[in-house]
Amino acid sequence: MRVDTNGTEERIIESATRLFNTWGYTGMTLRQIAKEVGIEAQSIYNYTTSKQALVEKMIRAGTEALHNSVVTALEAADPSPSARLAAAVEAHVVHYASSPHVVMFRDSLIHFNEDVRTSLRAMLKSYEQLFKDIIREGMESGDFRWVDETPAAFAILGMGESVTNWWRPGGRLSAAEVGAMYGDLAVRMVTASPDLLGSSTLKLPRSSDRT
Repeated sequence: MRVDTNGTEERIIESATRLFNTWGYTGMTLRQIAKEVGIEAQSIYNYTTSKQALVEKMIRAGTEALHNSVVTALEAADPSPSARLAAAVEAHVVHYASSPHVVMFRDSLIHFNEDVRTSLRAMLKSYEQLFKDIIREGMESGDFRWVDETPAAFAILGMGESVTNWWRPGGRLSAAEVGAMYGDLAVRMVTASPDLLGSSTLKLPRSSDRT
């Protein structure tokens, strides 16, 4: 493998990330990446041994960056479960809205061999556990109502990831503003509100009661 001295490898990763998120694993080709970066198609093998190896590297870098951003936010947050959940969700959303390392890869794990697939799933589970632990802590402290923390965490994470479908730079809301809003929404989803005690579901008003 060549020692990269001109940023080509970084540009390859950026191009691969963009193409992967657009076309998926099967739709993205190394030839496309080479063309975007401005190198000969065969030259890309100086930087990676295969498409699978490149995508694996890209996913690991993206997941590590996401994990680190949330851990950093948690370290700076107040110790209450509500503050920690809001901080974690805000960091999660801001990362998905603005980081160049975002990789949407869950549906593509099938394309990896079993060892790589298992390893990548372990990275995902480690990240998801951050949110499950906060929800569990909040339930045990009485700040959050009792819910199943696994689907609750998935709902919150999915809500945050969905910003990739609609948020764009230069819009009415900044990434930080959307992150803060989603953090507040996540806390409200699990907060032990007196209005919700004794009820496991929210009851929508009848149409005749709506104004």
